[in-house]
Amino acid sequence: MKRFVLVICLSLLTPVVSRATIIFTLGNNPQPGEENVLLSSGATGSTVTGTLNQSGLLVNFTSITQTLTAPSNGQARVEAISGGSQVALRDISFALASGTFTDAIFNPAGVGRIGASGNASIIVIANDAFGNPEPASLFTYSLGNGNNFLTVTSSGGERINSISIAAANGFADLRQVRISGASVPTGTVPDNGSTLTLLAGSGLALALLRRKLAA
Repeated sequence: MKRFVLVICLSLLTPVVSRATIIFTLGNNPQPGEENVLLSSGATGSTVTGTLNQSGLLVNFTSITQTLTAPSNGQARVEAISGGSQVALRDISFALASGTFTDAIFNPAGVGRIGASGNASIIVIANDAFGNPEPASLFTYSLGNGNNFLTVTSSGGERINSISIAAANGFADLRQVRISGASVPTGTVPDNGSTLTLLAGSGLALALLRRKLAA
């Protein structure tokens, strides 16, 4: 696991030519076969779990520095809390509990209400068509008041393992998460243990990015 985390960090800190075919498109750009992530459990912790509305597959949302909650009423979303009150959400990763996907749309929303405008860094960890880990793909864009939709798609047989968001100034919540092409593991896709390793790697990378954004 330590070796894999080191590879993730080096891929983010060293200029490389990535073979991964990950495409970042600003805005809400629907993809075929989208499923909504349902979040209304009221659960609280470093990890909260949602469910895809058609396949029923589980989606884990994890923070390495904050306590998360999935409010039990209103729009499906994930927030950060401290001392029982909502605070700006600064780092969060999401992945299927078991499996991979091809596309995702999400909205780090409400910057002006909680948090402050600034940049968010998006980290995508993916596999190639043969199930081999690709160098992490990195994208940074500016957050503003209201909606901040981003669409992440893959092509050429790529499968996405996890997506992470780091924002030094934070935002109100992560909402309207949709996933396409979700599937359970096969012989060439990481199992639950590998997914947790990938999340650990992306979490460590998020910590490094938060330091960079804060500076």
